[in-house]
Order: sequence, then structure tokens, then C-alpha cells
Amino acid sequence: MSVAKTSGNNLLAMVLQKTLHMNQSLAECKSRLASIQSYRRQFLMVTKATVTSSKTVDFSFRGPLGFEAHTVLLAIDSDSPDQCAFESVGGNIDLMGLVDFSEIRPHCTEVSLAVHYDIKNKFFAWLDRRLHFVDAFLTSELRSIRAHFEGIAAPHVEPLHSVPMLEAVTA
Repeated sequence: MSVAKTSGNNLLAMVLQKTLHMNQSLAECKSRLASIQSYRRQFLMVTKATVTSSKTVDFSFRGPLGFEAHTVLLAIDSDSPDQCAFESVGGNIDLMGLVDFSEIRPHCTEVSLAVHYDIKNKFFAWLDRRLHFVDAFLTSELRSIRAHFEGIAAPHVEPLHSVPMLEAVTA
């Protein structure tokens, strides 16, 4: 995992890189990950992951202190059949990323994810730079997906640096 800070428009955007090994062939791994409907219930902090068309996903997740990220992700055509690129088209977090699939041996595929993001709300952007809650979210969700595909009963969940997840409570 790596976190890098880059400047742009006087705001700091973040870059995350994650690598995941799946005990599946390249074709099976790509096929299973492409079918988000089959595993979206495995997400721990995702509040919405709805495929709105063949190339978009309406996506939201919870962060600390009431932060609710929302974006619509659009798939971008890639020259390589083993890469999937995406970018956001609206919402309160700008995203762009690349997923790269490499079969490192039979029935073992390496999935590399690079994500560049910018939280539009200055307070939550500042909070993320200190607490790295988007990084914790991404790590947790990737572990959950891997646990689901590997048949592990309960995914490992890491705390978000002792920042409570505040939920709306109705009386």
C-alpha cells in the first residue's frame, strides 16, 4: 500500500495502491469481480453499489463523523484486456483508477488497484489526510471481497484509528 499526496488547485489529492492475490485463474477472477451484484452484500461500509448500466456504478460509502461519500463510477475503455480503468462523474468525491489483472501462476491472479481521489469537502479531505479513512475503507473492503471469494467465514475489519462511525439514530 502506498499513499502519495499531490497538489492541484490548492487541494491535496490522494493516491492509493493496493495489491490483492486471488486463488483463481485470470479469466475466473475477472469474471467474478466484474459481477458486483454477486458480492456487494459482502461490503462492510458500502451503503450503495448499484449497477446503473453496463458501464456505470452508483456508489456510496460511510466514513467517520457522518461522512457519506457518493459518486457514479464510469468504466473507461482500455487498450489491454487485463486492465479496467474508471473515473467518477459527479458526487462529493472525485475518483479515477486502474485495476490490473496478472496471472502469476495457474489459479493465482494478482489484482492491482491504483486509485486517485479528491474529497470535495475541505473538512473531510483534511480529516482523511490525518486519519486515512479512505485507505482504511479500501483495505477493509478488499479483504472482505477476498474473504468472500476464498470462502473465509468472517473478514478481518480494522478500526478507523479510533474514530467512531456516527450513524443517524431515530427516536
